[in-house]
Amino acid sequence: MLRTDRMMTIDQLAATSGMTVRTLRSHASRGLLPPPIIEGRVGYYGPSHLARVNFIREMQEAGFTLSSIEKLLSGVPDDAGDAMLSVIRGLVAPWSAEPVAVFDPDDVMALLGPDVTEEQMAALSELGEAEFNAEGQISVSAPGLLAAAAEGVAAGLPLDRIISAGRLVTSSANVVAADFVQLFRDSVWKEFVDSGMPEEEWERIAGIHRRLQPLAVQAFLSAFQRAMAHEVSEALGQELGAGAQEALARLLGRPGITGLETA
Repeated sequence: MLRTDRMMTIDQLAATSGMTVRTLRSHASRGLLPPPIIEGRVGYYGPSHLARVNFIREMQEAGFTLSSIEKLLSGVPDDAGDAMLSVIRGLVAPWSAEPVAVFDPDDVMALLGPDVTEEQMAALSELGEAEFNAEGQISVSAPGLLAAAAEGVAAGLPLDRIISAGRLVTSSANVVAADFVQLFRDSVWKEFVDSGMPEEEWERIAGIHRRLQPLAVQAFLSAFQRAMAHEVSEALGQELGAGAQEALARLLGRPGITGLETA
């Protein structure tokens, strides 16, 4: 990359992108930003660096961790600009997770209670894809899982069992997600690549990809809700026998439930 009039120092890049110099240096240290052009003792950054910085920020706001962004960028050329990065962003955008939540470490401890151990904190950090940012705060990419754990603790459930359940939910979701992605790759993407990835087909491919998300979410949620209803009914039948119908009605706040089979 040759230096042009559009090149910037790291201070100028920070001012233009809205990121701090400290954060930019942190991104560079983990390979998210290509090295600058060095002239004398000064490093200069160009439009492709700015495009990457904007891409990183937008993906973080969409719920992606720095580790996942690093994987996305690992095969992208260093000089990729807005056009290529916008294509990548468009393909992953339908699968954007909940927005990243940022906490002070003490706030996380307060959510989980005074008895939480370092091992439990580490396990929850893995589940919530949490990592420290350049300012020393904790960025949680799955704040819903952290909130569910905190709510379970507040309800009196043992944290170790909550963590175990969280791992099961996460692993099951990963299996289902991998199957839907493979479905897209086998039935849509492969044909697109084999045909040379024609420019006029990008919008159609992106449209199919966008429609896949609500389909997958609806299927997974419907199956999970049905499974939970079945398991609760079975458990109440085993525990309470003839009293299961009344107990289920009181739990759900729906008197008059009938047709529950008991063991």
